[in-house]
Amino acid sequence: MKSKYLLIIISFLLLSTRSFSQTENLIYDELVNTKHNGFYTMPLGLCEDWPEETTTREIYIKDFELLKRSGIKFLRISFGWDAIEVENNKYDWLFWDDFVKTGVEDYGITMVPYICYTPAWQSTEPADSFYYWNKPPKDFEEFGQFMFDLTSRYKKWIKTWELWNEPDISIYWSTQDVAEFGRFTKIGADAVKKADPEAKVVLGGIAYRPDWIKSLFKDHGVSPYIDIVNCHNYFETWHHNPVEEITNYVNDVYNVVHEYGNGQPIWMAEVGYSTFRQGAKVSDSYTNYFNYEHTPEYQAVDLVKRVALVRATHQIDALAWYEIKDLPPSDEVIGDIYNNKHLGIAWADHTPKPANHALIFVNNLLKDPVINIAEKVHVETKDASDSRFVSLQRENGDVLLFAWLQTHQQEKRSDDKTGEVVDTRVEKINVTIPFDLNGSATIYNELGEGKEYSQITKNSGNVVLNGIELKGGKIAVFEIKK
Repeated sequence: MKSKYLLIIISFLLLSTRSFSQTENLIYDELVNTKHNGFYTMPLGLCEDWPEETTTREIYIKDFELLKRSGIKFLRISFGWDAIEVENNKYDWLFWDDFVKTGVEDYGITMVPYICYTPAWQSTEPADSFYYWNKPPKDFEEFGQFMFDLTSRYKKWIKTWELWNEPDISIYWSTQDVAEFGRFTKIGADAVKKADPEAKVVLGGIAYRPDWIKSLFKDHGVSPYIDIVNCHNYFETWHHNPVEEITNYVNDVYNVVHEYGNGQPIWMAEVGYSTFRQGAKVSDSYTNYFNYEHTPEYQAVDLVKRVALVRATHQIDALAWYEIKDLPPSDEVIGDIYNNKHLGIAWADHTPKPANHALIFVNNLLKDPVINIAEKVHVETKDASDSRFVSLQRENGDVLLFAWLQTHQQEKRSDDKTGEVVDTRVEKINVTIPFDLNGSATIYNELGEGKEYSQITKNSGNVVLNGIELKGGKIAVFEIKK
């Protein structure tokens, strides 16, 4: 016990005596932008949760190393109120002091934390109840005090604070009382600003309900307390919607924020696709049809597709993929015990999945500012085509094209329920880009493996990519140099 207290004292001294210029080299300013009608870069990040009871320093150092190798600069993390303040006014900062200092100072990681859940002493449920943590706290001012102390302690490293996680579903906010959550958010936001006036307050990320944001802003006056809005997305894992409908979802969130809010920046700081499948079943909301769905190989395809679709909306300022690595079978999780353990871009031992290579590829591809040019590009397809595409232009004039055949189309599924249907679809499309492009054209797969594309016609004022072959379960990515 004495050794633990000694470590706490040493940790406090390290936090108190070091020179603090850590946030100067971080990318908080890049996570929000004012150029939604022009060229801008949407930073890509990763998410991870670290239970203090089971996470060793070796584990999170390996996580930080993966970010470094992948060129990822921001990370969504979670501070557990229930784990840090197990007893009233008794904080255990030991794990987080080293975690934050090491991540920011040694690895240059921009951390964007969310804070939850309710400690047993603040819950309306008994401490031995399985769901004591998802009940609103008995005294919201206690949460405010915790947020003040947390923000004060780490304000020289961390500049955004997200208040709760997915409050629009009952597993994380049991009462589903929007007015109640509005009061809770205001108290937490005031505490953050009191501790650090420079900090940004992030609305607890919604799972899938823009109407929750609408009610908070329109009916309960929460908008003035919020600097950034966060929305999550797991289409084709926990929702039956095709991933292509992510653009409609983003538009819905954007419209709510701009009609009822103050035009806050919007993050999609939790988005993913699992590699779990049991035959056809993925979750209660989604079943596989094709044999490649929810495999490690297709997760990489989905990642590139999903990032491109979100970027093309011009309405999301930053995107973070959930998560770094799969979880060991013995780990406890909240909710779906299967998919929640198979969302990583790496295996549990940090060995990269194909999705890790896909993230590196698309992060490099989109590191420069781009703009959506879909309305200018003409795609020639067959009738009733399954082809979908995203087209972007860099500030220097280079053009990027992402093209694929839509996987999930409920109306086109046969009666085969095995989840093992072989996708034999092949389509050819021609794409006309109305710009003078004199450089080379390269076609890549989802892993960034590329080769020259020679079926290209360059005319005065336009370029035509001829005979692009699209296959089910694959994606073709083109880079045409100016």
